[in-house]
Amino acid sequence: MADKIAFVTGAASGIGEAVSRQLRTAGMRVAMCDINTSQGERIAQEIGGYFIHCDVARFDSVESAVRECASTLGVPDYAHLNAGIMTVPPGEAYLAIEEVSVEQYRRIMSVNMDGVFFGLKALVPRMKAKGAGAITITASVAGFVPLGIDPLYGMSKHGIIGLGRSVAAANAGSGLRVNVICPGVVDTPILPDEFRAPQVERMPASVLAEEVADLLVRGENGEVRVKLADKPSFRVEVADVNVLSEGA
Repeated sequence: MADKIAFVTGAASGIGEAVSRQLRTAGMRVAMCDINTSQGERIAQEIGGYFIHCDVARFDSVESAVRECASTLGVPDYAHLNAGIMTVPPGEAYLAIEEVSVEQYRRIMSVNMDGVFFGLKALVPRMKAKGAGAITITASVAGFVPLGIDPLYGMSKHGIIGLGRSVAAANAGSGLRVNVICPGVVDTPILPDEFRAPQVERMPASVLAEEVADLLVRGENGEVRVKLADKPSFRVEVADVNVLSEGA
């Protein structure tokens, strides 16, 4: 894997940091992209990655990061579009939907949904031209089930599962694979207090990172994979397209 190049967003902490470490251990050259420059540079120096400042909520920043990766390391073989936030920061009280400000709504959508679209827009043509590779998107089991403590987070994860599957279908046969990882509760800095209770099963980010690495290297185009704490991962068929198309 020493000749492979990876591009990771949200790489300065949590899942993105763990994936960056996993891919570096496998010998890949990793472009670690994050808005947190000080922490990102520190981790990149520690593991031998290459840090690029990137605000996924802005297309010009994402495009610039992809361009810098391509010119410095090369066009990515693998990309993990992982950056994500919840509606309120850790430690702040839950907000009912009617109490969420328009600014808070715009912020979570800009990171969780726009950030994935921007990443795909910048990466897909370059990676397709290279002829092979994979993009894995971090969604969540909240993309399948209700999440009462943060409906907007749930909405964003439902949306990017659909986006990932649709882009995979649009690019079938191109050599580029697009797939989605849907973790259960992962012990990361954005985890709400409600999920830190002793009875909640949480998995270390390093466990999920192994699954992401496997999806990047061996996952199928359009695959949606769920990983829960202490349980084997499994693939989810989100819908029977043949049945649904009859009523479309």
